[in-house]
Amino acid sequence: MNSKHPKTMKPRNKKQQHIVDLSGRLRPLTTPQMNWALNSTINHYGYRLKSGMCTCMKCGHEWLESRNGMCLCPECGTQLEIKDTKERVIRDKSYFNVITTIEGYQVIRMFLMIVEMRKGLKAKPAFLEIGSYWIDCKGNTTVVGLQGTLGYYIDSFAFGSPLEIRRDNDAFRHISDEWVYPRIKVTDTIKRNGFKGSCHHIHPVTLFQELLTNPKAETLMKANEIELLRYLCYRPINKVDIEDYWNSIKIANRNGYKVNNSQMWIDTHQDVGALWQRHTIPKYVCPANLQEEHDRYVRKLQTIQEKEKKAEDIRKAQEREASFKEQKEKFFGIRINDGEIEVKVLESVEEYRQEAESQHICLFSAAYDQREDSLIFSARIDGRIIETIEVDLRTLKVVQSRGVCNQNTEYHDRIIRLINANTHLIKERITA
Repeated sequence: MNSKHPKTMKPRNKKQQHIVDLSGRLRPLTTPQMNWALNSTINHYGYRLKSGMCTCMKCGHEWLESRNGMCLCPECGTQLEIKDTKERVIRDKSYFNVITTIEGYQVIRMFLMIVEMRKGLKAKPAFLEIGSYWIDCKGNTTVVGLQGTLGYYIDSFAFGSPLEIRRDNDAFRHISDEWVYPRIKVTDTIKRNGFKGSCHHIHPVTLFQELLTNPKAETLMKANEIELLRYLCYRPINKVDIEDYWNSIKIANRNGYKVNNSQMWIDTHQDVGALWQRHTIPKYVCPANLQEEHDRYVRKLQTIQEKEKKAEDIRKAQEREASFKEQKEKFFGIRINDGEIEVKVLESVEEYRQEAESQHICLFSAAYDQREDSLIFSARIDGRIIETIEVDLRTLKVVQSRGVCNQNTEYHDRIIRLINANTHLIKERITA
């Protein structure tokens, strides 16, 4: 069954039947709630003609307006964005939520507002309840909603369908995270667990479930550690981080340290843990400058990782040395010199590694030393690497010649001519 189109579910037990019955007893939207939705959840515009006459598309008032950008309607006081246009109609919609309670259930009610605004007329929005989340005292959730329809958009509903028990789905989860009417009513349990009237831009369903089931969420809410609470609620895997660093969180709280960037704070602790086990020392738990500490530990880890990689590369070079020598030893000793540039064959896998590291090329990581038909030269001036050259042993042609970061140098053409003029030295080794 496609989760975008929830299947109707008849109440399977007394609890679900009770929720359906309670759903029918919920009050209609109040005038303050509808006014708030119209004022706060959509953008409002003033449509202006070339003559300068501007119309508030919310209340229909007309006046002469010369300012650009934003202004206030002199009649209704709504902040408007001025648009120079001959259009006469705006159609818009928004989703919003009203959070309330009934018989011990925490209820998040989801509404759709549809507005058509015409020049000279007062806007008259229409409202429709899409569904609701019902959360019991143990954090269990039941969804009551409209039937979904087939289509490209997940928020397509059969508006004539009844509000019935539905499967939870992406559409309901997304809508329930939209605008929230600021006057929020919560159960006594949620209020006791620290909720003080704001969801703090946390998904309401997730927030209430965590406050009802997770003592750490309750502690963070009561301690006003909203950043860490938001981190905990963002995705299930984040709970593991909160659990791992809970002692550090308590130390930070005791020292009056506020976490303003939870992701960076957690990342820094992970970096510290990778270097040392110092999660319980206030100096590391409560850095004066989190950004600087984060960057410092990142650099330390990078240094360690680079050393480990270098050691691993050296080990790989040693492992590949025997087969490399068997293939290429007959070319060792070839030197080509034009008086300034010297071109020499690389004679060990370690030299391949050093050349790759110096020139920032993939000579070693791509295992050029193991390519049977490839011979690598290094062009140098006074011992300084200029370009690295690959010659095809089948055709004795230069496949590529590259400087630092695979860029050509001013010596590029000269190096290729020097190789081409001395391919007989390679051919002699092949036929020997």
